[in-house]
Amino acid sequence: MTTPSDNAFTQSVNALVAKINAATQTKSSLFEQAEIYFQGAQSQQRVIQQLTRVVKEKHKDLDSAKNDIQKNHLRELHNNAKKELKDETVKQARQRYARLKYLNQICTDIIQLCEGRDWQETQQKSAKVLTTLLLLCPHEGNNVAPAHQRCKPLYKAVLSLRLLDQLLTSEDVENQYVVSRFHSSSRFSAPSNKSAVLNLFQRDVARPLVSAALLQDIGMQHPEIQRLLKGSDGSFNPFRVLEKDVRIPLLIMNHEQTMDYVSLGLGTEEYDEENDDSPEYVQRKAHFDKNENNRYRLTQSMLNDAIKPKEALGSTLKAVQIYTSIVLSTKPKFNVADLPKASKVVLHSAQKGALTLSSANGLLKIVGHFPMGYGVVFGPADAQSMVPTNYAYAVVNTLNPKHANEPHCRIITTLDTHHRTGKQFTLPQQQNLYFEPVYQLFSKTPAATLKAVAEKIATTLDQPKNQETLPTYWTVQGYFHFKKQQNLWPQ
Repeated sequence: MTTPSDNAFTQSVNALVAKINAATQTKSSLFEQAEIYFQGAQSQQRVIQQLTRVVKEKHKDLDSAKNDIQKNHLRELHNNAKKELKDETVKQARQRYARLKYLNQICTDIIQLCEGRDWQETQQKSAKVLTTLLLLCPHEGNNVAPAHQRCKPLYKAVLSLRLLDQLLTSEDVENQYVVSRFHSSSRFSAPSNKSAVLNLFQRDVARPLVSAALLQDIGMQHPEIQRLLKGSDGSFNPFRVLEKDVRIPLLIMNHEQTMDYVSLGLGTEEYDEENDDSPEYVQRKAHFDKNENNRYRLTQSMLNDAIKPKEALGSTLKAVQIYTSIVLSTKPKFNVADLPKASKVVLHSAQKGALTLSSANGLLKIVGHFPMGYGVVFGPADAQSMVPTNYAYAVVNTLNPKHANEPHCRIITTLDTHHRTGKQFTLPQQQNLYFEPVYQLFSKTPAATLKAVAEKIATTLDQPKNQETLPTYWTVQGYFHFKKQQNLWPQ
């Protein structure tokens, strides 16, 4: 939830999370709209079917009229029945258009939030979104799983964009429709049409990809799936570990309902220009419909291919889905120490054939082994030559590390004259206490010295002292809570 203590960027991220997956009084968030659709879809279909039957029946009656008086009366009934069917069809279509328009606006907002005028600015903006999402989520307490669940769709959407860019740059994408719209020189250029807010690639490829990332688990809002997760009386923990005989059918049902929502609950946009019966109108509408259908089919194919991906597009979603499921885990026992394992799990999944190796390697190039927002603890560079007497905190804040084990960080507490608060630096593996050899070296430091360092850092950050006097990581959430400390990036 957005608070006055958040800076403008944090508020923007929070607002997007709320638009996607939040409980609102008006039931207007993306996931709530899907929930309403699933609850009423069958009854709406029955209404259309019933009205269609009535129209057919009235038409038969009209054909069997015995005289003009009867024919006029039956024609009126037939026309009334057709009007009812048309009105109901238009009503349901408007609801569908409204849902699609809302989704497209969210996708546009996401693209604008995480992409800039060039590759460099895009990497920084995306890193800011991913870092902020992780730091908005608690790492302990009863709200961990629900908060992570709310943030997952946006996290997946942003990271999927960066991974697809990586795979396109390395020429690992086979889909010709996508490839034809990717040109490195114009990838982040302004739209050629001044009235447009997205350029060609963003509109034809990025938005369908973001849609797929957001909608990947939208089928979970189906009442039957919610009943399986929460129980008929709502007493079950929906984030509990499910047995295989429940989990597999649930995943299948989720995909089926997701595809139903994409096709029937959303569909394609309507061409809204008034028909003037001119050849130019016909041409413009045909062009619009073709582009809409292409984007619609791309979203569908991405979602279908993500089940058992053999090519880049499905693997993009699958790799990011696996990664996000660990970084923003909803499992009962969430452990921050497990976060650096996320990219390794993705790589292992690729080696087992669950996704393409190129997508796993591409993701590793983007995020390394330390997720955005992860709090690292590091010591001095010359610690190998002596018993170290000090360590400091930093936070991972930049994508695309040169080496997976050496993240780009912002220093939070000063270590020495070379590592002062606010400085941006690359953390060498031999200084990172996450790694066992470094930790073992620090273990030789007297307990009283380590305790003094821990107390000094706690005082500096105005936070409770870390429970461990020699931590391998630190949780940044408490630090990030304050508005003045939410800007973790160079100006």
